[in-house]
Amino acid sequence: MSLSLHLPTPHRAFAVFALAIATTLLFLGTRGLWDPDEGRFSNVALQILRSGDWISLYRHHETLHFTKPPVTYWAIAASVSALGWNEWAVRLPGALAHLGIVALLLRIGRHFAPRRPWLPALVYATFPLTMLASGLVTTDTPLAFATTLAFACYVIARFESRPPWMLGMWAGFALAFMTKGPPALIGLAAVLVLHAFDRRDAGLPSLRIGRGLPLFLVLGFSWYLVVVVKHPGLLDYFIHHEVVDRVASDVHGRHPEWWGGLYVYGLTLGLGALPWWPWAVAAWRRDGGRWRDATPTTRLLLAWLGVGLLVFMLARSRLPLYVLPLFAPLALLIGRALEGAPLGRARVAAAAAVSAMILGLKVLLAYLPQVAEALPTRMAERLPLHKNAREWAEQLDVVVPYRIEEVVFVNDMARYGLHLYLRAEIEKTDVDGDLASKPISDAPFDDVLAHDLREKPSTGRVFVMRPAMAERFEAEARAAGAMPKRLGAVRDRVVYALAFPAAP
Repeated sequence: MSLSLHLPTPHRAFAVFALAIATTLLFLGTRGLWDPDEGRFSNVALQILRSGDWISLYRHHETLHFTKPPVTYWAIAASVSALGWNEWAVRLPGALAHLGIVALLLRIGRHFAPRRPWLPALVYATFPLTMLASGLVTTDTPLAFATTLAFACYVIARFESRPPWMLGMWAGFALAFMTKGPPALIGLAAVLVLHAFDRRDAGLPSLRIGRGLPLFLVLGFSWYLVVVVKHPGLLDYFIHHEVVDRVASDVHGRHPEWWGGLYVYGLTLGLGALPWWPWAVAAWRRDGGRWRDATPTTRLLLAWLGVGLLVFMLARSRLPLYVLPLFAPLALLIGRALEGAPLGRARVAAAAAVSAMILGLKVLLAYLPQVAEALPTRMAERLPLHKNAREWAEQLDVVVPYRIEEVVFVNDMARYGLHLYLRAEIEKTDVDGDLASKPISDAPFDDVLAHDLREKPSTGRVFVMRPAMAERFEAEARAAGAMPKRLGAVRDRVVYALAFPAAP
C-alpha cells in the first residue's frame, strides 16, 4: 500500500508539507515540560525504560497507571531511548503524528477538493489548535493520526476501487483503540452509519467485516486481554472508571454541565479553526447553502464530523483537545468549500498572520522564565511558571546538595515532569491515606507517608510539601526514627531531606 501523493500540483503539495514541517518542528524542544499533563505522560513512558516492562504501565513502581492505552507511551519511550532524555525526544512522536495527518490529507485531498487537492492539508497545517497540539505531549494528536489513517484507507478503498485498503481501515481503528481506547469507536461508528445510509449505492464496497473485525480485535484488544489477566480488578476499572464515569457522570469534573459541550467545543472549534471557517461558511452561502447535492464524499465528511461531535457533546467529560480528531474532516470540508473561491493576498496574509501568532506563542512559552525576569514581580507571579518542570528541576539542584534519586511530594500535586530532568522517580504520599482502599490504577497517592518512611530509609530522597504540612511531616519522620532536615524552598514549597542514625 503506497501513500504517494498522486497530485496534479506536486510542487504545491511539497510546499504545504515543508511548511508543516517547519511550523511543527520549530521550538519543539525549547520549552520545558509542563505539569500535570506533559509530565504525567512522559513519566509513564520513562517508567517503561526504567523497569523494562512494556506491558504494564506505571507512574511509580508501586502504582499502576492505565488511564490510557500504551501506544503513546511506547512511542515516547522508543523516541527517548533513541534520541536521549530531552524534550525534543519526548515531543517528537506527537509532532510526527501531526505531520502524518498532513501527509494523509495530501493523499486523499483530491477526492474532496479536486481543483485544489493540497488545500485541505494546508488548512489543517495552519489551524491554530492543531499547530499548538502538535507540540504537546498528549494522546490526542496520535489518536487523530490513527483515526485519519483509518478514514484515509476507507477513502482509497471506496473511491479508488481498491478493496484491500478496507483492511487498512480496520487496522487504523485498532491503532486508534490502542492509543486512547473507546473514543476510537466513534470513527468506526461513523463509517457504519454512512454505510447504512448509502446501502443502495451500487458502488459501495464491502467493509470486509469477516476479515476486518478479527483484525481489529487482535490488534486492538490483545494488550487489554493480557493486562486484565495479569492484574485482577483492572477490567472493572476500565469499564467503570474509564468508560461509564467519563460518559455518564461528573466524577472527572471536566465541564459536566448540560451546556459544557457547547462552551468547551464551541470555543475550541470556533477559535481553533480560524481564520478558515468564516471563509468556508461565506463560500457555502454563495454556493446556495448546499454541498453539491450531498455527494458520497460529502456524506462521509458529515458522518465523520457529525457522529463524532454528537458523541463528544453527550459525554460528560469534556476537554478542548478531545475533538482534535474532528479537525481532519473539518479541514476537508473547508477545502471542499474553498476549492473554487479566490485565495487572494488578503486571505493568504490572514492565514500567515494566525500561523505567525501561534509560532510567537510557542516562542513566548519557551522563554517564559526569561520573560518573567523582565516583568514586575506582581505580574511575574501571575505567570504559570509553577507548571514548568525544568524550572523545578533547576531549583531543586540548587537546594539539594546530593544526587536526587527520588522526589516525594507529601499531600501535594506530584510534578511528574521532573523524571525527565532528574532521572529520579517521582512519588506522591498521603499522611492519612489508606493503602487498603487504594484503587488499582490512577490512585490519589502512591504510599502512606508513615509506611513510606519505614520502608525506604534511602538518603537519595527529598520531600516536597506546602509549608503548612512541614510540622506534621517532621513529626512523622521522627516517629519513624529519622531526623528531618529542611534544605530550603522551591517556589512556595519547602524541601526536606532525612538522615538516619547509624545502627549501634
